[in-house]
Amino acid sequence: MLITFLPQNPQPAFPVLPTDKPLQTDQVSRRSTDLPVPPSFSKPLSETKALTPDRVKELKQNEDIIQLLYIAEQYLGKTLTPTETRKILFFYDELHMSVDLIDYLIEYCVGRDHRSIRYIETVAMAWREEGITTVEMAKDSTSRYSKEYFSVLKAMGITNRNPSDAEISLINTWTRDYGFAMELIQEACSRTVLQTGQPSFPYADKILQRWKDKNIRTLGDVRLQDAQHQKRKLEKAVSKADKPKSAAPNRFNNFHQRDYDFAEYEKKLLNKPN
Repeated sequence: MLITFLPQNPQPAFPVLPTDKPLQTDQVSRRSTDLPVPPSFSKPLSETKALTPDRVKELKQNEDIIQLLYIAEQYLGKTLTPTETRKILFFYDELHMSVDLIDYLIEYCVGRDHRSIRYIETVAMAWREEGITTVEMAKDSTSRYSKEYFSVLKAMGITNRNPSDAEISLINTWTRDYGFAMELIQEACSRTVLQTGQPSFPYADKILQRWKDKNIRTLGDVRLQDAQHQKRKLEKAVSKADKPKSAAPNRFNNFHQRDYDFAEYEKKLLNKPN
């Protein structure tokens, strides 16, 4: 079953002339068919001090800016507050985002039912850190990340819904902050379900945190750690069996005399298929 965040209908052209009514929520939603790039970067910049009153006045006389602010009001379904207006001008004047990219940014966030300027600013900063400068780049990025999100959900055994914001935030942490490849994240998710019997993003996060601390970066590193862990367990079991027993000797007491080739055992574990 194909899961999408929003219905995939052709996108109508942006409004050019004012109308009597703002765009409805369902109209906005139909225009956004990409998955989000959720915020997980450094906190958004809020320094709009460079926008002096004179600069704000100058920008608001720009025809492109006039239309951008109008369209923003249609998306948000209300008149922009002075703070919201300054933020949008900040995206344009300080972050050097094009009018088209800001237009898509607002459409995109509203399509996910996020209308707060704080959220919109956070996504804008995420795109800035990724070096996104065009609408096409933004769409490519969201498409790429959507595949990662659903790959993780599938590894968790989840197939009937979209990822939550909290889950998206963790996935972003694993891929960006921890720097793990998707195959390693999927392995952690599979082990989570095997150990707990259910999907658990916090449990998977603990596994990945442990691997990060031990500098485990590949599936080969994971197999090596598993082999070393099994070797230690076997050595402990043999050592325990080797301890003198107070009971009278019998025909079972010669267990400690057996020899174990740990190197060969480890080799077999490492060569064991995934």
